[in-house]
Amino acid sequence: MSRLAAALAAMLLALSGCSENREAPPPETAEAITVTDDEGVETTLEEPPDRIVTFAPSHTEIVFALGLGDRVVGVSGPFDDFPPEAQGIEQVAGAAGVEPNSEQVVALEADVVLTGFIGGEWKPSLRDLGVPVFTTLAESLEDAIGDIETIGELLGVEDRAAQLADGMRAEADGIEERLAGVEPVSCFLDLGDLFTVGPGSVEYDLLERAGCDPITSSGDSPYPQWSIEQVVADDPDVYLVSEGIPVEQVREQEGIRDLTAVREGRLHQVDPDLISRPGPRMVAGLDGLAAALLVEA
Repeated sequence: MSRLAAALAAMLLALSGCSENREAPPPETAEAITVTDDEGVETTLEEPPDRIVTFAPSHTEIVFALGLGDRVVGVSGPFDDFPPEAQGIEQVAGAAGVEPNSEQVVALEADVVLTGFIGGEWKPSLRDLGVPVFTTLAESLEDAIGDIETIGELLGVEDRAAQLADGMRAEADGIEERLAGVEPVSCFLDLGDLFTVGPGSVEYDLLERAGCDPITSSGDSPYPQWSIEQVVADDPDVYLVSEGIPVEQVREQEGIRDLTAVREGRLHQVDPDLISRPGPRMVAGLDGLAAALLVEA
């Protein structure tokens, strides 16, 4: 069994254990909780929330990993698919899918809404209706781990979150220790139509940690679109493509098919859920990237 498969199996086992015992562990604190989110908004909960709406797949995964999955009464939509139990929870995204249906959230009697989307006029509107909204946005693996700790604090399970975070850090350190002394390789991550990642995105941080020197270091945004001419000019050692994009389609693109990585068989698919969702499975994503980036001399 690969390290990636083992990591995923361990996470599935942990989450299945939470789902079998539908009675969530008691909160670690009964006092009022005040935490400031990544938008600088201070949120105070008089007690740990019993009814949680998660408006981002990553936040759904985090709450379940903290053993509080039975308190999730609403999720954003069909992409909230892990763990499998999340697929049966009521979806609250409005018609456009970019914001929750406020009436639906209020009807669910949500104590708090957790989201990974910055901005949005819907947040003040929900707060005016008495529903706190708490936002986190990760730009690196450590940032994502810190967000887990912050969310755990808000939900009244600070010690449990710290344990999960410490475990993730230890696993990530172990992966990076394995890569010590390994020369970084150039790489390009294709998220579709040559949209890729630049500095400031969590995926870019994972690529660097996994042994990649991204050719997109000059990107002017966290998620720029590259041109075929730019990719061809830099000719990366490894070409990574998001799962869901047919590899044959990528191989046959004019210009792409002549890249050294493609000609020498170093075109690999990566699971976007493991590297783009700032949650408990990111370390498995780091492990998978490290394996894909290894180039034999």
